[in-house]
Amino acid sequence: MVGGPIVRKIDARPIVGAAVVFLLMGSAAFGVYYFLIAKPAAEELTATKLAAFDRINGLVSVGTEAAVLRALDCSSRVQRANSVAEVQAILVEVNAAIQVEQLRKELLDLVAVAADGSHYSAAGGSGKLAAPELAEFSATMTAEINAKSTLAELEACRAEINERATLVWRSLLAGELNKLGENVALFRDSVSGGYLSQAEAREYLAGLGWETLQKLKFQEYGTVEVPVLDTFQRTPSLKAGSRVNIYVYDLDTGVMENLWFNAQVRGVIYSQADIARISWVLADGTKTESFSTDIWETLKAIAAGNTAAAGLDWMHYGEDVVERGLEANIGHYPLQVIYLVEVPDEIGRLIAAYEFQETSSKDVILVARV
Repeated sequence: MVGGPIVRKIDARPIVGAAVVFLLMGSAAFGVYYFLIAKPAAEELTATKLAAFDRINGLVSVGTEAAVLRALDCSSRVQRANSVAEVQAILVEVNAAIQVEQLRKELLDLVAVAADGSHYSAAGGSGKLAAPELAEFSATMTAEINAKSTLAELEACRAEINERATLVWRSLLAGELNKLGENVALFRDSVSGGYLSQAEAREYLAGLGWETLQKLKFQEYGTVEVPVLDTFQRTPSLKAGSRVNIYVYDLDTGVMENLWFNAQVRGVIYSQADIARISWVLADGTKTESFSTDIWETLKAIAAGNTAAAGLDWMHYGEDVVERGLEANIGHYPLQVIYLVEVPDEIGRLIAAYEFQETSSKDVILVARV
């Protein structure tokens, strides 16, 4: 036998098989880790972040400058977060910030409303007069509100806003009163009001909060005279010189609102169709007396120069008839009466529109003041 090295063949199949087994085991372990641990954790983190971003959008929608800045900070931190717990901690901050910023927005809106009245506002425009004191109030309160950082601090601002707004409006209107005479016209929203003396006006202002004060304005006493048609049945005690409150009744809604108070009736005109004709008879046993005439026709005769007609006592005839009826506790209910009422021009235009049938759904009602 020829000598030489003996080559031993090694069967690699068991080794390869073992390697394959270990590889498969490693892959299986990784698969278990990925599908059962890593992937669900990543999905949970992603879902938590998406929910957080949605809540952050809610913070942005509040609309305050502080809300936007806080939202940007929280959004950046959520993006960098590596765990659900970290995102949830940020979400707690977001929810707390939403409460704070919603209250801040509510208070800022309250300041804006308080600084914008029916006739005066911080900025003016839309037919309103710009009032520097309202602009200062708005700027000061806005800065103070934006400087607060907690719910408690912000809530404490509410009472301060109401108190300051009332003082500012009262001072503004008192200043306007100083420019006027002894008697003034008070308007509420330009569609109602009344006549007051300076003392009455100041006393009236002293008892009101800013919600009412911001609807008011004062003007000079200047007036117009408008006719209001009514009946004796509704206005039995009114006469020239009477003071009345004027109301408007809406026939469609059934609501009656004050139009003007403390107006004066400057004159009264009674319907000639109701009381001008006189046909009087007194029968006493065998004696009969009578008197017949027509006051309207008599006045026409007097105007034409008839001396006999001029001898008839016609002065204040209508007023005398009604006064004597009241003294006797009787009255002619259907008697139509026109009252000439003194009111400011703005109110006069409204009454004229109602009385002259530009609208048939409004009824002007005069109520005597006592």
